[in-house]
Amino acid sequence: MILQTAILNVKPGTASDFESRFRKAQALLSGANGYVSHELHKCVEEDGRYMLLVRWRTLSDHIVGFDRSPARETWDSQLQEYYDGEPKFEHYIRIRLE
Repeated sequence: MILQTAILNVKPGTASDFESRFRKAQALLSGANGYVSHELHKCVEEDGRYMLLVRWRTLSDHIVGFDRSPARETWDSQLQEYYDGEPKFEHYIRIRLE
């Protein structure tokens, strides 16, 4: 399982519109091959900052399957106008500590 993190900074005064648009756009994620789940978190300290967590079965499911799909193009067209700078994406794997 892969955990994708994305830090999304939205333009001042657009948080409510961004959240509304995200509610609609999230179906593009959940319909992707290899998608497991996602969460959107709003930063407490920094106004207009969000963290998106998406779980994928494999890294390829995200960077090949979703990122190169028409769904990704639609995702960008629906949300890009709200971003203040480019989102920062990273991928993580879970470390078993027991």
